[in-house]
Amino acid sequence: MSLQLSEHLPRVLPSPLDQFLVITEIDDASALVGPLFKRKFGDPPPDFPRHLVAFYRFEDGRHGLLGYSHMRPFGDVYLSGGSCTDGNVYRAMKAEHQHALQQAGGIWFYILKYAFERYQDCCDAFFGHCGDPRALEVALAAGFEQTETEHVIVNWHKQLHPVVKRALTAKVVALGPF
Repeated sequence: MSLQLSEHLPRVLPSPLDQFLVITEIDDASALVGPLFKRKFGDPPPDFPRHLVAFYRFEDGRHGLLGYSHMRPFGDVYLSGGSCTDGNVYRAMKAEHQHALQQAGGIWFYILKYAFERYQDCCDAFFGHCGDPRALEVALAAGFEQTETEHVIVNWHKQLHPVVKRALTAKVVALGPF
């Protein structure tokens, strides 16, 4: 899928990758992200905010959906999930852009760093549920850390009392996989 964007969308984190990547939030993911999400997860994307999309800017000015991640507000925390990459768009990237993106940690790493900065004032912590070893490696490199509960990861970007951390973690663990 390709998309023509008429103007550069705002970035939170300036980066050399901005020459060919654009990350932004969209209100409704169904049309733009729906086919990719369905292919990866077998379901439509969540129908509630916060949808982060990463576009690759081709030399001819077109934009292709390269990656997606969902940040779900859940009280005083955000739940990170539904992250996926379009391998077709990735393979269509220029080799030097692929290399630069790999050196920067990959598209999910890049989206996570964007989300952590963009939403840092909106929540007390970011939680994820991650069972894939490669995804876990990326998540940890981006700033998540493992909790005592298998597959539950957290990014504590604020100074919080240990009791508050335990309470927030227990609230998220009670959800089960998300």
